[in-house]
Amino acid sequence: MFHFVMTSIRSWPAFALGAALLTLASCSQPPSWQSLLTSKILAQYPGYEVRPTAEGNVVVRRPDQADAPIDVNAIAQFCQRGTRDCDYATDQMLLELAPPRK
Repeated sequence: MFHFVMTSIRSWPAFALGAALLTLASCSQPPSWQSLLTSKILAQYPGYEVRPTAEGNVVVRRPDQADAPIDVNAIAQFCQRGTRDCDYATDQMLLELAPPRK
């Protein structure tokens, strides 16, 4: 029994590393601020459509509302300051995208 446990423990890190490498290899593009903010917007508002712009920003198309441009670089600067600033900036972005209250 002891031999089996030690063998399992020794082989686990190699398995975990292999799984991580396989996961990384399946990614076609590295994450960008555009893709990270897009996923955050779509997680909060699945009915919205998010389109990237040539300048590196995104435009959010909302049903029955005007399109909302998002300055990705401004939010990225807050996120580079730290978690608290990043959470604040993304929360403010999501509040601005909220549908009007009825």
